[in-house]
Amino acid sequence: MALTWGYTRLVRAAMDVQREAGVQGEQQPEGAARAELGKLLARWRTECGLSQTRLASKVHSNQPTISRWEKGQLLPSAEAIEAVWHVRSTSERAHRLDEEELQQALLLRRHAGAEPKARPQEPSQPAPKAAQQAKKRRWVWAAVATACVAVIAAVVTVWATGDDDSAQAGEQGSTASALPSPTVAATATCAGATCASMEPAATICAKDAVTAYVGRNYGATVELRYSPHCRAAWAKMSRTSPGDRVLITPKKGTTEEYRQRTGYDAHTPMVPAARPEDAQACAHIQDRGTVCATTPVTAIAAASPS
Repeated sequence: MALTWGYTRLVRAAMDVQREAGVQGEQQPEGAARAELGKLLARWRTECGLSQTRLASKVHSNQPTISRWEKGQLLPSAEAIEAVWHVRSTSERAHRLDEEELQQALLLRRHAGAEPKARPQEPSQPAPKAAQQAKKRRWVWAAVATACVAVIAAVVTVWATGDDDSAQAGEQGSTASALPSPTVAATATCAGATCASMEPAATICAKDAVTAYVGRNYGATVELRYSPHCRAAWAKMSRTSPGDRVLITPKKGTTEEYRQRTGYDAHTPMVPAARPEDAQACAHIQDRGTVCATTPVTAIAAASPS
């Protein structure tokens, strides 16, 4: 009985080796949700008429990262998705604005985050040759596993009195795959004109930002936010509703605008401003009126550059 039981366990362990050999070298396919999200981001970009390089400059990223997003090789953060959506929503070429598409993109990201992650590979050889090498490795592993089965069978036949402990030696422990750590994007540095159209939260400008002017009306609050280090300003509105708009208008340059999509708070991209007084922040509250940030916040006067 002990001999039969030990033989069975050894053969079962060898079969496990064969099964592992059958999948050795196989690359896990990328998830459907991640691929679908990449296609959606690519369509948003093309609707704006932007290249990957131009879009990267607007959302403070780089062209290789944008390419990996669109190919489904890298999962963008929720903030990155919203930044791309903002670029699309403010583009003159984007005629069709569907709020449901933003929610769809965020939902796809959640699904993609729950899918198994494929390890990124950058083969130095052509794909056909790499596939042949992977196939050859699988055959080698299968041959080794078959030889192991034969050796185990021969050893068990010689052993007239099997030891249960020897069968346990044939068992193999499972090895957990280590998941790659997420890469944290670096914070951007800009100053003056180089901050134009950039998201404050993606730069160092948000770290020393202060509220220079404030305005309240129609139940809403609008603020002129200013970064002395970046010499840039942006407008923020609070307690607002979808459809409300917030604008920041510099003395020199292009007005930046953002239309509220979801939630209660929203802000514009930045405009260059040597002083807080070089820009004006206003909010257009839908069906009610306009409120501008005209009341100075004296508590932060010392933070303004001389």
